[in-house]
Amino acid sequence: MTRRLVHGRFLVALVIGTTTLAGCLDGAQPSVQPTPTRVPEPTPVVTTYPLGTTVWYEGLLLHFDEATAELDARGGPVNVSLRVENPGADQSELDASIFLNVGGTRVEANRESRVSSVPGKGLIGALLTYELQGIAAVDDAVVEVGADPDHVAKVPLTAAGGIADTFEPTTLELKGNATANDLKITVKRAVLRRDLPDWSQELVARLVAVTITYDVGYAGTFSGGFAFTGSNVALRLPDGSKIRARADGHSQSVELIAAKKTKAGLFSRFEIPSDLSGKYALLVQNGDVEQAIPITFKP
Repeated sequence: MTRRLVHGRFLVALVIGTTTLAGCLDGAQPSVQPTPTRVPEPTPVVTTYPLGTTVWYEGLLLHFDEATAELDARGGPVNVSLRVENPGADQSELDASIFLNVGGTRVEANRESRVSSVPGKGLIGALLTYELQGIAAVDDAVVEVGADPDHVAKVPLTAAGGIADTFEPTTLELKGNATANDLKITVKRAVLRRDLPDWSQELVARLVAVTITYDVGYAGTFSGGFAFTGSNVALRLPDGSKIRARADGHSQSVELIAAKKTKAGLFSRFEIPSDLSGKYALLVQNGDVEQAIPITFKP
């Protein structure tokens, strides 16, 4: 009796198992998850911007040749190539940083980017790379040299970035002379700059350097000659104030002028407000006599 019961139960289980298996085989197969469609990576757009612009800064000439942007919606690198020329006799190095201004945000070049020192009368190349995040276009970007409070030069990539400000020196030919007692000065030219090349230094934005070149004649007969110094010249500004040449040992000619002789090519370098234009005057001072040579220019 026990064996028959066990055997019967086994048969029932077998039938049920067989029926279930058959149902699985006859029914729909289990679904397979579909493979997601692969989204292609965005293709960067490469744009080259010819610059062809020279900036005068800290006594160096920065020749900006071109910029190349490789950007997609996520951003990418912008490379700026330039050549740095040193017209001076001594080795010099650019102290100022060169930024890329995009939409009002100044971006620094990456750590691998640098401008090496330049030997006297030398020329070197440099490549600066700016890594942009979330910026897909730079048509309105501007390469900027320097930072506040100094002058900041600007080289736009396109006209959308505005007008270039290169700080090219301005030379003005001058005419005029004045005599104070036996000292006569004849002006020749004035050169306006925003930097001091002999110091490899950029001036603060509120100042411009003006160097006035002149000839100095001594009409006296004293055999020892005339000791010409910075005390014999001054610059009168449009507001009536008077200033002397920069007291840096480089900005004022000091000469001993023999009797009845003239020294050509002497100079004085003054610092004037960058926003002050109008009527200036080079003052010739000798003893208690002062005479003026009018000069009109716009810094």
